[in-house]
Amino acid sequence: IISAYNVQEYLYASVESCLEQIQGEILIINDGSIDNTLAIAKTYEKDRPDVVRVISQVNKGLASARNTGIMNAKYDWCLFLDSDDMLADNGLEKILKAIKDNPDADIISGSFKTFGTSNGIVTLMLNPKLEDFRTGNRIGSSSTVRTSALKAVGGFSPRMVEGYEDLHLWINLLTRGSKIVTIPEIVW
Repeated sequence: IISAYNVQEYLYASVESCLEQIQGEILIINDGSIDNTLAIAKTYEKDRPDVVRVISQVNKGLASARNTGIMNAKYDWCLFLDSDDMLADNGLEKILKAIKDNPDADIISGSFKTFGTSNGIVTLMLNPKLEDFRTGNRIGSSSTVRTSALKAVGGFSPRMVEGYEDLHLWINLLTRGSKIVTIPEIVW
């Protein structure tokens, strides 16, 4: 699920990183973009209708766009990717292996690279628990979550319009017994 709002300069790289590895469907949720984001997304849908589906909505924010993706998801797991993020080489393969090796997990999250104002690698702590989130977020927003668990908690809170929507979701899932498994290698 790629949420997209006015990201014409990033969307191409994000979608391309997924197309190279896809084993399912790419949902691009256009959240009321006023630049060329929708046109770029529609090009992918036209060229690859077997794997790319575009859903457009009025601008309601990231949480709402992700929830639109959840409600339209056809598969057992949702991988959230911000439109300015890219899957690392073999990132999806690492995620799928973690899912297979951890059938009781509801959240799979991998380490990642940062770019822009800071360039670095964020290595996640091993399988954080609820108490680890008391001081801050312990996993990345581009995590993979079991669709049934997402639907059970109502997805992302649309009230979280100033950020922290992912932290809120992780706490919501963990308080209901979900288990997080982290991948030490970079996946995005």
